[in-house]
Amino acid sequence: MVHPHGLSVKPKLLVACEGNSVVGSVHAHFTKWGYEVTATSCMDELLRRLGTDPPDLILLDLGEDECGFDVLNTLGQSWRSIPVIAMAPEATLGLAVRATKLGAVDVVANPPDLFQLRLLVDGAVRDNEFRSRSRRTEAGRMNSIKDAGNFGILGESQAIHDVLELVHDVAETDATVLILGESGTGKELLARAIHRCSARSNRPFVPVNVAALPATLSESILFGHEKGSYTGADTTSEGWCETADRGTLMLDEIGEMDIQLQAKLLRFLQDGTYMRVGSNLVRSADVRIIAATNREPEQMVRESTMRDDLYYRLNVFPIRMPPLRERRDDIPILAEAFLDKAVETHRRAVVGFSKDVMDCLVAYDWPGNVRQLENLVTRMVLLARDPYIGIKNVPIEIKSSTKPAEPITRVDSVDSGLSQMESLEKKAILAALRDTDGNAAAAAGLLGLGQATIYRKIKRFDIQLKQMKLKQKSAQ
Repeated sequence: MVHPHGLSVKPKLLVACEGNSVVGSVHAHFTKWGYEVTATSCMDELLRRLGTDPPDLILLDLGEDECGFDVLNTLGQSWRSIPVIAMAPEATLGLAVRATKLGAVDVVANPPDLFQLRLLVDGAVRDNEFRSRSRRTEAGRMNSIKDAGNFGILGESQAIHDVLELVHDVAETDATVLILGESGTGKELLARAIHRCSARSNRPFVPVNVAALPATLSESILFGHEKGSYTGADTTSEGWCETADRGTLMLDEIGEMDIQLQAKLLRFLQDGTYMRVGSNLVRSADVRIIAATNREPEQMVRESTMRDDLYYRLNVFPIRMPPLRERRDDIPILAEAFLDKAVETHRRAVVGFSKDVMDCLVAYDWPGNVRQLENLVTRMVLLARDPYIGIKNVPIEIKSSTKPAEPITRVDSVDSGLSQMESLEKKAILAALRDTDGNAAAAAGLLGLGQATIYRKIKRFDIQLKQMKLKQKSAQ
C-alpha cells in the first residue's frame, strides 16, 4: 500500500501526551489515515522508545510548565533526525518561536484540529524522508568516488572529480558507456571502477582489446564457435559475450572493429542475442557493454570506419577521460604513488623526488599520459643511485621539452627548497603530528598514508620528530 505521503510502509507516529482524549482521537484518525500510532504519557518512556524503536515523527505535548520544553530541548540535541510537532494550550507567537528554536518543525493548539494536523504531519514526514534519501544518495556518491580511487584512479583535481561523479551517476544502472580519451589516460581502470561500483560487481569483468583480435577469428572470440565450424576448431568454445553473462564486457579500441562484425555487435546491443560461429541457434546473454576508444567516433563515422547506428547505440552515456596535461595538479600524487609501487616491486632504497624533478614532471605535457608517467617513474627508480631522484635521472627528451608550468596551488608562503605542493604536504603532516602528539603512525592514519610513506616524507621535509614530541610534553 502506498500512502498519501509517498511512503510504501506505514510511518510511525509517537504521541507524547497526558490527555487521554487527545491521544484517543489522534490514534483513531491517524490509524485510519495509514499511520502506525503509539502513545506514552511518561517522558522517560518516550526517551527509552527512541533508543529501541524510533518513530518517523513525534507529537509532543508541551504542557503548562517547563518540563515540555526540557524534553523538546533534549530531542533537538540528541534526536535531531526525528521531526517534532509541539502542542500547547495556547499556540502564541512567542511560544512558537521558542519551540522552533529548540527544534520543533511546527506548533499547534492542544487539542488540535485533526485535519490541519494531518497536513502538517504528512508534510513533515515526507520532507524528512526526502532529506534522509538525499543523505543516503550523497553517502553513496562519496562511497562510489572513494571506491573508484581504490581501483587505481588517483587524483584530486576538478577534472578527475568530475569523472568520478559520472561514475557514480552511471554505475548503478545498466546503461551502455562509451569512454573517450587518449591512449594511456586510464580508460580500462575507469571501466573497472564502473563495474566494481555496480550491482554486477560480483560477476565477471571481461576486457577485450578489439585492436588485438585477429580479423579471421574476431567473431569466434566474441560470440564463440561450434566444433568443426572452421579449420582448427577442434572443440566447441564459448565467446567473451557468453563469459561475461550477467557481468560487464569492455570493448577497448572499439573503432578498430571490422565493419562486418559491427553489424553483429549492433544486434547483440539491441536485444542481447547472438549466434556462435557454425550454429543457427540463437543464444542470449545479459551483458553490460562498456566501449572505449582513443579516436573521435564522429570522425570514424564520417570516414565510414564505424557504423553510425552502432555509434548511436554505444553513445548512451559518454565519459571523457582527461589527458594528464589537463590535470597537472594530480601529477605529484600519481608520481608519488608510482614511486611507492616501483620501490616495493624492485626493492630500491629511493624515498622521493627532488624539487627540480617534480617541477619538471608537472611542466611536461605527457603525450603518453598516465601510462607514460608510470613507466618513466619506474625507469628513474631503477636508475637512481641516491635516496632522492635527481634531475640527472630525468631523460633528456623530458627535460628539453618542458616549459614553465602554471602554479598548481596558491599558498601564502612556500618553504625554501620545496615546491608549492610539497609545502602544502608538509603543512598537513605537521598539523597531523601536532594533533597526535608527534606520533607518526597515528598521523599517517589521519592523513590516509602508509607508515613508510609518512616516514619518507618526514625525512624529505626535515621534520624533527623528537623536537616536536619534546615541545608537546613541555606544553602539557
